[in-house]
Amino acid sequence: MLYKVFIDESGKKEYITPYSKEFIDSPPLFQNYPDFWRDNYFVLCGVRIKQSDLDVINKEISRLKKDFFGTHKVEVKSDWLRNPYQRKKHYLDIYDITPEKLNEFGDKFVDLIAKYKSGLKLIGVVFDKRFYGNAKRQKEEGSPLLKTVQCLFERLEYNTSGYNIVVFDQMESSLKLDVGQHDKILKVFQKNIGMEEIYVDKYTKITDIKFMKSSSENFLQIADICGYNIFRQFVEFGREWTGKYKDKDGKMKMGVYKYFDKIRCNFLYHPFNKTVRGIGLICIPDLDKINWNVLEGCFNNKKTPQ
Repeated sequence: MLYKVFIDESGKKEYITPYSKEFIDSPPLFQNYPDFWRDNYFVLCGVRIKQSDLDVINKEISRLKKDFFGTHKVEVKSDWLRNPYQRKKHYLDIYDITPEKLNEFGDKFVDLIAKYKSGLKLIGVVFDKRFYGNAKRQKEEGSPLLKTVQCLFERLEYNTSGYNIVVFDQMESSLKLDVGQHDKILKVFQKNIGMEEIYVDKYTKITDIKFMKSSSENFLQIADICGYNIFRQFVEFGREWTGKYKDKDGKMKMGVYKYFDKIRCNFLYHPFNKTVRGIGLICIPDLDKINWNVLEGCFNNKKTPQ
């Protein structure tokens, strides 16, 4: 069976903050230093769809766009929906839509993703830059983009059946494969060039890698939205992923960003124990390996053990 995997990123690929062990031992509070955490995390998000399901879902996305904008030829980007300047530039000044209706569209777009929780499966890879020292930051192994690419490729190899055509959002001015970041991604796929920790010698379940403009592909736009929601979850609550935060009864707790909560049932999971961590949602590094019950209530409103 053939699948397509559409991939986009969220967060900065570059290292902004100098390395310091203090950021690991005594991480600053998000409330006091939100920019630190926005610079710290990088997310790569893959949306996997069966080839035969593409047309049905694509038509529903186009209908939703036409209902709100009068045309299906509208690019949906998380930053454009949130940033006041971008909202005005790309939507409010161009289409006959109010700020309130634009907000409603954003909610319905995420609801549409959640509606297809069985058909649109997510693989999110989160890179925590704090753990990478100065020497490693200079290598491919320490590249937020290349390391998350390798990890996502490994999940496709180990945790999926069938074959996958992988489609990345364009990262260079050209769609050519042998330029810039495109070329580096291909080298990871072909021979894991530059990577030190290698668990898959050959990716047999990936049949092709392509780069496309997100403006012409609805599913890359879904990857953009989901990637930001994962990014926002970790920016605000990533420290809680380790299980170090507890409530008054001593139970581990983790806050949830509301739009992450809407898409959490879409994550790829282990077919036997329904675990998401390490399968559909991976944090690099994941030292504590806490199996959060990400899929609680996703199966017939029953609690899902993890």
